[in-house]
Amino acid sequence: MKLTIARIDDLSIFRIGGKVGWESSRLLDREVRLAVEGNTKFLVFDLDEIEFLSSGAIGVLVYHLRKLQGGNGDIFVVTSNQYVMYLFRTIGFHRVFDGKIFSKYEELAAKLEDRGIAFSPPEAEAWRLVEVRNEEDDERSHREENP
Repeated sequence: MKLTIARIDDLSIFRIGGKVGWESSRLLDREVRLAVEGNTKFLVFDLDEIEFLSSGAIGVLVYHLRKLQGGNGDIFVVTSNQYVMYLFRTIGFHRVFDGKIFSKYEELAAKLEDRGIAFSPPEAEAWRLVEVRNEEDDERSHREENP
């Protein structure tokens, strides 16, 4: 998994790429929790570079969606990745995230503007790379779910 994070006021963007296995899901959950504890109210998950999402990664999204919606926050997904969209339709996530999935940042910006939130994609220097050291676990998870 490759994970980079940017924060703009009370909004955090998680750009996730590669294979997100069980251990990577735990790391993702930890980073999301840190953002929420740091008063992030809105989470954006950029999933364009995803190759594989484990059930643990999907659980992270659902858990934090429910938690943030209970506190006047929300989660949004930006992706034009056909694998991710197929996966979301297959498991019914397109209904859970109805009105929260966008293929481009411009669409997300318009939605946020409707809610009174100014948004523009962060500059390159705003991104923080999170060190991930469990690629073997991610590859193992991928093989187990795709024999």
